[in-house]
Amino acid sequence: MTKSICFFNHKGGVSKTTTTYNLGWTLSKLGKRTLLVDLDPQCNLTGLVLSNQALDDEFMKNFYQNRQYITFEPIVEKIISGKIISEMANDGSIYPVDNQNLFLLAGSLNISELDSQITTALKITTGLPILGRIIANFFETLEKIAENNDIDYLLFDLSPSISGLNELALMGSDYFIVPTSPDYFCLQAIHSLSKKINQWHKEIEEFKKDTKIKIKNNPLFLGAIQQRYRLRNDAPTKSFEKWINEIRNAINSVLVNKLKPINCVITKELFSSVVNKKFPNLRPYDLAQIPDFNTLIAISQRSRKPVFLLDDDDLKTAHQFGKAMDTSKEKIKDFHKLFMDLGEIIINLTQSRPA
Repeated sequence: MTKSICFFNHKGGVSKTTTTYNLGWTLSKLGKRTLLVDLDPQCNLTGLVLSNQALDDEFMKNFYQNRQYITFEPIVEKIISGKIISEMANDGSIYPVDNQNLFLLAGSLNISELDSQITTALKITTGLPILGRIIANFFETLEKIAENNDIDYLLFDLSPSISGLNELALMGSDYFIVPTSPDYFCLQAIHSLSKKINQWHKEIEEFKKDTKIKIKNNPLFLGAIQQRYRLRNDAPTKSFEKWINEIRNAINSVLVNKLKPINCVITKELFSSVVNKKFPNLRPYDLAQIPDFNTLIAISQRSRKPVFLLDDDDLKTAHQFGKAMDTSKEKIKDFHKLFMDLGEIIINLTQSRPA
């Protein structure tokens, strides 16, 4: 059965898209057929996957217009107009991402229009069943695409905003992960998110009652991924460590306490039993701590592969030699172990979902 995971933080600049991309590659390398779903109208995940091809006007024109691959452009049009689900799910194949297990459902600017329609539908569906049908079509289309392609994991990259589409995608998913960065604004976002998810849960329950449309409405919080910090002596510098600790405390004392009554968080016992086998020093709910990629991120984007899969040829192309190359190779090795461990953690945490 396909499992869906949302990556969401309404505070931007937390490496949400990069995390979705890297974990997609990780799960695919661990044998899981994974579909990256770009639900951000800015299409950053699509741009990251396509890399330099996204700068080629002719390639992008053909990519979206020849309909060889399924993208959100026609899907949005058909969902809004009420087309048959099978027509949307079979409208081309899913784009392969240089890997036999990894695929992309490319984003589109017209996702903003879908967002607007969904926001309206969640507020005034009574007496307007066609709006409720838009929401049903959204889920049914993604489920059909996953079923047609034997997908194990759907990974949703959401925009950094409080919107109807994000509400629907998050609350209708099986799990969610919150990427964070060590700063004051991310700390504030955790407090805000705890209130917002409770509000969304209530709204979706009312929507389900009014429309009889099935939406899961209890995504389980798997944890946060702390990242974008600098290291000194293999540990976060003191200034970053302060924010990492404060964000962890806020997640445990505020976010998790708000999620428990609505059954939207895994237990600390399950978290610790799985995570501490790989990362014995981490405490709930830190799934992983990922330091800044620094210069490797640019090489990764140019090479169209994640940081942890870069090789000697990629480094040479970036004009790295000698000691600089050796340093980069050590970092790549560390990142490879970190992401493989994180991938196994996610697989183990999502093996069986409690009723």
